Amino acid sequence: MRFQNRIVGPIQESLEEDPGIDVMARDWDNLLVLDACRSDLFEATIDLDKFDAYEVVRSQASATPEWMEENFAGETFGDTVYVSGNPWVSKIAPDAFHDIVNIWLEDFDIEQEELAEVEVLNELGMTFGETVPAERVNEAALEAAEQYPDKRLIVHYFQPHAPFVGNPDGSRKDAVPDIHPGRPLAAGEIEREEVWSLYRENLEYVWHHAETLTEELGGKSVVTSDHGEMFGERLSPFPIRGYAHPIGLRSPELVDVPWAEIQHGDRRSITNDGVRTVAVEEDVVDDRLRDLGYKV
Repeated sequence: MRFQNRIVGPIQESLEEDPGIDVMARDWDNLLVLDACRSDLFEATIDLDKFDAYEVVRSQASATPEWMEENFAGETFGDTVYVSGNPWVSKIAPDAFHDIVNIWLEDFDIEQEELAEVEVLNELGMTFGETVPAERVNEAALEAAEQYPDKRLIVHYFQPHAPFVGNPDGSRKDAVPDIHPGRPLAAGEIEREEVWSLYRENLEYVWHHAETLTEELGGKSVVTSDHGEMFGERLSPFPIRGYAHPIGLRSPELVDVPWAEIQHGDRRSITNDGVRTVAVEEDVVDDRLRDLGYKV
């Protein structure tokens, strides 16, 4: 990990010509963020003919906290409400938006037992513990749209990021497989095809709900991701392999993400009414992040 952080990341950044997009500067009414969704998986799984426009864009980050730092920290977006199944927004940008809907504070339903060597696992960007289901994110997003009819919405799902909770038909698995694209894959304990298949099913699961939400919210929606995921691809220019989504890297599998536009009905009129701080006690945020497998 030290080699990745101190050598690979800085060299990849020095070779990078595209710093990544500023998502807030783009035109949309609803930004639906599918966490850890790489563009090639999206293109192989979702019918692109559903969209009015599609392109691959470069994210500014290879992990969620870095993405939020680059896009939101220190800025003010009084025209936007953030609906989040991911606690990082409350740690990094609690005062950046008109409002933040922290679904993760109360609504989660996947529990897994604590695992050994958690710090090593965390550094590989894997998630354990509790996660917010996509259907609950939809409910919260619709409630926010009703409460704030003149605001842009960012709707941040936790899937297809592990744990792999969903089935392609939008239902949830009866039992969550203890499989992640990190240390077990790197150690050869699981096959790439097995974890890739579950990753794809998790995307199909969340897309089932995200597609419905674009129709129910109306206006111009963009489906994108904060970062991608690695499954043992080479960390160019070095002959070493990368797994999950460590922070600070610029490999295409980590920073090439979908940007899919779709409009239903009329655009809504957006107003800027200023921001407010949505404070959550730091230890509460940190505890939930640790539950999810993050190192804080």
